[in-house]
Amino acid sequence: MLNTPVKSLAGLLLLAGFSAPTFAAEEAPASMAAPEFTYATTATLASDNIFRGQSQTWGKPALLLGFEVDHKSGLYAGIAGANVSDHWLPGAHVEIDYYGGYRDTLPGAASVIAYDVGLIYYTYPGANWDDSDFAGTKSNSLNTAEAYVALTYQWLTFKTGRTLTEYWGWNTNNSPVNGGFAGDLDAGVTGNTRGSYFYELNANYALGESTWSLIGQAGRQVIHNATGLDISYYKAGVNKSFDGGWSVAAAYSWTSDPDAYKDFLSLRNGSRNPNSDSDIAKDTFLVSVTKAF
Repeated sequence: MLNTPVKSLAGLLLLAGFSAPTFAAEEAPASMAAPEFTYATTATLASDNIFRGQSQTWGKPALLLGFEVDHKSGLYAGIAGANVSDHWLPGAHVEIDYYGGYRDTLPGAASVIAYDVGLIYYTYPGANWDDSDFAGTKSNSLNTAEAYVALTYQWLTFKTGRTLTEYWGWNTNNSPVNGGFAGDLDAGVTGNTRGSYFYELNANYALGESTWSLIGQAGRQVIHNATGLDISYYKAGVNKSFDGGWSVAAAYSWTSDPDAYKDFLSLRNGSRNPNSDSDIAKDTFLVSVTKAF
């Protein structure tokens, strides 16, 4: 589960708990015409792969890659990928996301406010819920389509999105009857999860003329037709940029930590995570190194 591009690259760094750069083209000097297309590539190594407060890698490191093409009209498209764990995403080892949209500023007096609307399709090659270990599992794809919109004013961005498909394939497989959430046996899905939504506020505040910035996030994921699974998630940290397109970041990620995600059993084999307390949404410290090309 990679985040959507407010940021432009489909959320590689927010996935790891950090803010990602915006790949809008830099303004060309007045004497130069803006190029019709601009391109951006990033590679990030992070200590964990966090998406909306939850580890996608079972607490292990992540390699995050992305490529985006922007047209001077404001249209953009991109692809992003990362390693994930089948302990949390049944049968999945790799996530590949495809996204596209349009960015511009609001007209008139509101031109200081930028907007971004688009679609993202999260895919997990070869993964299916019939690879899950727990009872009640039936065949269902994890692939998920989500529409999103974002508004940015200076260093603050508000973003919201809604799934156009089931939420990562969650359905009655994940019902309380089937005991999919060991931390809260009353929690689970009670119907179709299409229409699940999130909203979040992201901050990236530059510290004067320095290459340091403060980063933060506060958000809420609401899962349609579910009990005990909605989660609030937060992040606070710092980012440091260097010459040559390098940057490093450190942040602390925490959540409202619903009981359903505590003592979470592996969807691969029903085991507990030997490297942690098996809390899929636990508080954690994150570090990352990024190279932009």
